[in-house]
Amino acid sequence: MKWQQIRSWLAILALVALSVAGFWGVDQEWRSAISSAQKFSAFVQIAYSVLGLLAVPALLLRYRWSRVLLYLWAFAILLTGATAPVIWGGGGWWAGFFAACMMAVISGLVIWLTPLPAPGTGLGHWRWLMAGAFGVAALVVLSVVVRAVAPVVVGGEHMERFCEGMRSGITERELADLAGRQGYLADPGDDAKGHYLRIEDDASKGRYRCEARFKPDGAIATMNFTANKK
Repeated sequence: MKWQQIRSWLAILALVALSVAGFWGVDQEWRSAISSAQKFSAFVQIAYSVLGLLAVPALLLRYRWSRVLLYLWAFAILLTGATAPVIWGGGGWWAGFFAACMMAVISGLVIWLTPLPAPGTGLGHWRWLMAGAFGVAALVVLSVVVRAVAPVVVGGEHMERFCEGMRSGITERELADLAGRQGYLADPGDDAKGHYLRIEDDASKGRYRCEARFKPDGAIATMNFTANKK
């Protein structure tokens, strides 16, 4: 199978999957839509689902107007990403902007995979403009992801070294003092296993922590680092 055929089938499978996912639950959204904004969001979700399914046979038959249909699908899915988090999720405009950028990256990838017919003279200029817009959207998504993930990874590694490097025989008070110097929160407690001191980084939002257990004489017995995926 040639690379062009592989690209074509990947694009078609992506279109079908995204379109079917768009139909999922949209009937309930349409029935529960009260405001004009909610109706508009549900409408563009239906639009991108329908346009995606219509684009599949047009791409298989390699109609020249399949390019326009695919661009309309990309615009509709971008609008869906921009409006749904704000209107239905109650998020701010930044959440809508980020979701729109995500949809731009996804639709741009589908368009890149699709071996489209040669564009007309007018569409040739718009193609590069759209490519630039998709490139900017990809940079925005990458920037947000890196800024969100990188501090968590670095902070987790720092806490892990803090836990592993703890000397034996240290008391609970001394450990809490050391944790405070690092900017961590030390929260004592008791459970079925006995007394513990849980050390957390407020910036991690619960993604990682250390937990110390103590001997009856008050000295540290165990110190474990735990990372949770959220």
